[in-house]
Amino acid sequence: MRHRGQLKLTHGVGGCCYLALLISIALLLAGGCPSATDDTSGTSQAFNNTTDPTNDSAGYVGSVACSACHADVAAEHRVHGHSHVLKGIQGRAPEYAPEGTRAGVPNPPAGMAFSDVSYIIAGYLHGAVFVDEDGFVATDGVAGVNTLWNLDFPPNATRAGFAAFLPNQTSPIPYDYQTCFRCHTTGPRPQDANDPRSQDGRPGILGTWAEAAVQCEACHGPGSNHVSDPRAREIFVDSTPQTCGRCHSHGDDPNVIAAVYGFLANNTQYEQLLASGGHGGFNCTVCHNPHASITYDRDRGLRNDCTACHVDANMAFHDGIVFEFGDHVEALNCQSCHMPLAGLSTSFAPAALVGPEARIGDVRAHIFRIDTTNTDASAVFTPDGSAVQKDAQGRAALTVDFVCLRCHNQAGDVFPLTLPGARLIADGMHERAANAE
Repeated sequence: MRHRGQLKLTHGVGGCCYLALLISIALLLAGGCPSATDDTSGTSQAFNNTTDPTNDSAGYVGSVACSACHADVAAEHRVHGHSHVLKGIQGRAPEYAPEGTRAGVPNPPAGMAFSDVSYIIAGYLHGAVFVDEDGFVATDGVAGVNTLWNLDFPPNATRAGFAAFLPNQTSPIPYDYQTCFRCHTTGPRPQDANDPRSQDGRPGILGTWAEAAVQCEACHGPGSNHVSDPRAREIFVDSTPQTCGRCHSHGDDPNVIAAVYGFLANNTQYEQLLASGGHGGFNCTVCHNPHASITYDRDRGLRNDCTACHVDANMAFHDGIVFEFGDHVEALNCQSCHMPLAGLSTSFAPAALVGPEARIGDVRAHIFRIDTTNTDASAVFTPDGSAVQKDAQGRAALTVDFVCLRCHNQAGDVFPLTLPGARLIADGMHERAANAE
């Protein structure tokens, strides 16, 4: 069974490898990389640049050069979704980290060979979109066939296979900087009058980049000055969520959480976090190790679980419960309810399977608050469905159709709930559980 969703292309190989190899050799000849105790600033492991992502107009050296000193971080990053968000195709199926158990794009859309594909967007955590040999994004409306490859996603019962993607888009879509490769690449540059180039000379790619996918220098800035003097630690390290927010956001207003098809739009984690109430001042790295995958390397990817702060929280009568839904098995935890699958990347569970009220997307929410006052998702979104509504304090919340009905729907073995019933049961559950202990 294939469940169709839509991919929102909201965000998003240079020739750096030879230079990177030369730099790596030069570092070894110069005595290698500085140790953790080598420190010219007076503070061990200090970083001296928290404001200039250009690193004083440095040049890009490539992730191979970075890994010469930071092999441990490189090993973690190899498994992270960032490093696989854009794959250059060499006439064959893309290769992903073997730890990515759901990853893989075995075939291009019908009527295309891999020789007709220049790049594949994603395909490691969620579905894949194809960029053709001229640099245009493949759509159903142009190709005449389904062009979105969905990965298996057992939490919403999606099975691997092709699904619809922009069937009404009958003109080619360029792979451009602002809406696409700005966040799919390292060192992206848009086309302009001073630099009219296209990556690889492909006319549909409206700009260039230094390295495909989100590699080291996408977040830390170009590294040539750091490589030439690593002990000075003049490399960009941001202690605020703005660096993540550059790409994990949708649109120009951080106070607007975009919505699509009755779900939170993909890559709106930054806006969601800002609207999450008491968590709104958190840096992303409070919970996440930015170098390690939360999906395929959870032990290293998760720095702090909810109970690190909420030490006295209980599981509201769900302690020790294991939820099974088809092939999906989940030991229930805080995130099961407070970070439900309310976001949409490429697929959602259809009403024919889970009923007309349950809402199960494929991206976990970062809103955390649950609304037990209002009955359904009509209270979550603006009347036109384009954004999430907030209360007078600027906080967002999700209704129980995203939370309780994810398990308590007509498809699973768990007893089903109506929306009014779920709302009444959910209201005050933690308090009732505490009193019952």
